[in-house]
Amino acid sequence: MPYQEHLPQAGRELAHRGRLPGAAARLAALIGALLSLFLLLAATTGAAAAAPLQVEAVRAAGWHDTAPPSEGWTPVTLPDSWATRWPGFDGVVWYRLTWQQPAQLRETGLLLNYLNMAGEVSLNGTTISRDPSLVEPLTRAWNTPRYWLLAPPLLRPGTNTLLVRVSGLAAYQAGLGPVELGEPAAMQARYEREQLVRRDLQVLGLAVSAAVSAFFAAWWWLRRRETAYGWFAAMSVLWLLFACNQVATSPWPFGTNHAWQALNTSLLLVFSVAYMVFVLRYGGRRLPRLEGAALLVAVAGVLDLWLAPLSTLAAHRAVWTLAGGLTVIVVNSTAIVHALRHRGSPLRFIAPFMALSAATGAHDLLVFTQVIDSNLYYTNMSSYVLLLGMALTQAARFAQSLRRIENFNTELIEEVNAAKAELAATLAQQHALELAHARIGERVNLVSDLHDGLGGMLVGSIATLERQPGNLGAPELLAMLKRLRDDLRLIIDATGRDDGARALGELLAPMRHRSAQLLDANGIDCRWKVTDIDTLELPPSQSLDLMRFLQEALTNVLKHSGSQRVDVTVARTGAELQLSVRDDGRGFVVDDTGSTRSTGNTSGAGLRNLRARARRLGGELQLHSRPGETQVALRMPLAT
Repeated sequence: MPYQEHLPQAGRELAHRGRLPGAAARLAALIGALLSLFLLLAATTGAAAAAPLQVEAVRAAGWHDTAPPSEGWTPVTLPDSWATRWPGFDGVVWYRLTWQQPAQLRETGLLLNYLNMAGEVSLNGTTISRDPSLVEPLTRAWNTPRYWLLAPPLLRPGTNTLLVRVSGLAAYQAGLGPVELGEPAAMQARYEREQLVRRDLQVLGLAVSAAVSAFFAAWWWLRRRETAYGWFAAMSVLWLLFACNQVATSPWPFGTNHAWQALNTSLLLVFSVAYMVFVLRYGGRRLPRLEGAALLVAVAGVLDLWLAPLSTLAAHRAVWTLAGGLTVIVVNSTAIVHALRHRGSPLRFIAPFMALSAATGAHDLLVFTQVIDSNLYYTNMSSYVLLLGMALTQAARFAQSLRRIENFNTELIEEVNAAKAELAATLAQQHALELAHARIGERVNLVSDLHDGLGGMLVGSIATLERQPGNLGAPELLAMLKRLRDDLRLIIDATGRDDGARALGELLAPMRHRSAQLLDANGIDCRWKVTDIDTLELPPSQSLDLMRFLQEALTNVLKHSGSQRVDVTVARTGAELQLSVRDDGRGFVVDDTGSTRSTGNTSGAGLRNLRARARRLGGELQLHSRPGETQVALRMPLAT
């Protein structure tokens, strides 16, 4: 039928576990009350008094009659549904409306609220409106208001006759709605209100439903664990298809209105099941047996609608329409009771919208069963409030999420500040430790430098004095003291100045001179070979470590080797510096672990210092020794 399909669509909300603030819940209730008042006022817009009209009706003999019969006219009252007067009659009924026009003609407004389903309208023998199809498949013009401005040429003084030819089907409450005559401005205003309620708001509702369906379908696709989103999207699509009945003007793609109505009622049944499952998911519940039973009933209803004989289709459709509509009303009522009993239920905050949906659904069922004499349905329009309820719920949920994020950010900032303070304290402690370690390291380096430099020279001087205690005069003693002074100056210059890199040859020359004199004085022939280091510049720390490395190696020769000759090589080879000290002394044994067992030489602190300096220089220390030949070599990479 053309108007029974508009049943409840309440509770179209997102399934979530959050709670709306009290202010949002009160606002939702207020909006629901205001819309209920609006719908009540809209329901009374068609009750204005019409101009005095005499209305008669008569059945046509066939679908294709072009003129009404001359006899059989019966007085009727508008709105009129001929199914109560001529049960089971499918075809054409002529309505004749007459009124008296004053002799002084003037423009008059004519409003026809609706006719069901298709029709043709003529005034005083002149056709002023005709629907495209007056036989099956009939034009579905049941929800289309019509307005004409009647100019004086169309009117005549005295009796005027408006003839309305209505093609309809008894199963869908065929007939003619209210017809009104009056001032053009007043009729135009009433027409615009009817157009708004019957057409414009319906089209807007379909557009909003389409957008909501697409939005929540995408949302569910991204968050599939939220099954309520999927059910909400499915139910929105079903409602969108079902509500097309309000604006469809043709039963396409079907060839008859019977097939169209079977589809429409089938959509209502499936929608009622999807709505029930959505409400359960929204409330965090699963009732598999109830859901399965409801689905089986819906499938049975769909099969019955499509398999029922045409003669009984109207009765079957009426039963299943009531079943679907009552299912939605029961779901709404049960959800409202549950929300009132359980304050923590998420259904509590959409209860006002569900109450409104239940009320509009009940109204539409009463219209469908003709308890209320109207063909105006409000369920589709109430979907706006339901969508607003969803928006409020989601906005509140979003606001709560933002508050949680803000609180989290505040806590995170506090924790970060505390961690920063703790880290600062830890770094301060670490810095103090590193500073202490650096001081200790400097002391160790100073001790090592003193050992390798002054210590070596003191050892040499003492050895000289021991060998020639009575042959050294004042000049020789003065020379020894000067060498000690020069070595001390080398330490001060290398560690106390910060004027950048110095040429290695510049530092090597005085040390070479002093060591040669010392070794010669002790009967050791010292020969030097220096290659390609005149332009080689090294940082002071590296230069000093190299000098000390050579001093330590030569001191070991002087103290332990018992040799007659020592060869010293300092050469730059590409990106590598090579140092070598070779003597012909008694040697020592180097085992697999790198430690030594003396056969004349002893490793002692000197060899440890050699290894430590090699590590600091990033070089490779090589020891080779046998009786008659010992070599200490260092290979150090140079920075490029």
